Amino acid sequence: MLADGMQTVELRKWRVRSDPDLTREAYARIDAGAAETCGCEECFNFAAARHLVYPPDVLELLEWLGIDPLLEGDVERRGCLEPGMHAYTVWFYLVGEIDSGPATVIAQSGGRTTSSLEDAGEGVGVGFCSDASGAPDAFGGLPVIQIAIGVSAPWVSNAPEPLDA
Repeated sequence: MLADGMQTVELRKWRVRSDPDLTREAYARIDAGAAETCGCEECFNFAAARHLVYPPDVLELLEWLGIDPLLEGDVERRGCLEPGMHAYTVWFYLVGEIDSGPATVIAQSGGRTTSSLEDAGEGVGVGFCSDASGAPDAFGGLPVIQIAIGVSAPWVSNAPEPLDA
């Protein structure tokens, strides 16, 4: 189902096959990332701070996978790490499939649901997920998976900063 442009990436506990050319074609049909389209202050903050959150290695990985880092499929503020710094999880979609590794980055333990992103250094966590049910229409008809990236972002918005733990 994947085209000849397929490549393999091994990242922590995952082995993923992807097609960066088909992924780039899909992203070319997307007008804006989730941080811009949501409208909430937490997403506005992420969009304004986006250029500060991804280390060079993460940007290189996204480029290699064919992902536009300005066009996330979803973004969620997870909480305040300390005044001025917030935890976010960002999801991107790519054309591909998980060859080996967990099918999700969500772990269930003792009735609690937690994220099981793998440490990628520089305060960043990453993981792949086979559930791509929320993928943008640009990926319609293609085999799609997600990559989740946990990052820290400064609060740069002029709005009052949420200081929840």
